[in-house]
Amino acid sequence: MPVQNGSQFPYPEFRKRHVRHHPSPIVWPWKSLAKELEAAEHTEYGTLTLAAPGGGHEIVPGTSMTFQAVRPGDRTTAHSHSWWHLYFARSGAGTVMFDETGESVELGEGDILLIPAWSTHHFENPDGNEDLLLLNLSNLPQLAAIHNNFSEEHP
Repeated sequence: MPVQNGSQFPYPEFRKRHVRHHPSPIVWPWKSLAKELEAAEHTEYGTLTLAAPGGGHEIVPGTSMTFQAVRPGDRTTAHSHSWWHLYFARSGAGTVMFDETGESVELGEGDILLIPAWSTHHFENPDGNEDLLLLNLSNLPQLAAIHNNFSEEHP
């Protein structure tokens, strides 16, 4: 990437760029989300990400929300990364494994799970009859904005 020349603009313009705006409330009706989740490709790291009306993926500044489905009989690859996750178990059941300590926690509908940054983890749904459906709030957009979105897979 070549070095570029910067520019400048008057300070009053800078202040205008930082005027507080009042966002509108947003709703994502479950009926349409459920339809889209059923039809979507389920990758091991996510299925659908919620978007604001303009298409942006930051629901609250610096954060995003993604649905992740772990199919019956499946597991995700153990991994760690520089962002945190706050998971809400929407439905189904499964297990989260913390690979560094060997600890595991059973998850079921309604459970909430915080995975701190750099905590090596993976999900399993070994015996389930339905998807373990997780809603994941994370600060990945915040870290990506400062070029700190690092991750590692742990085979």
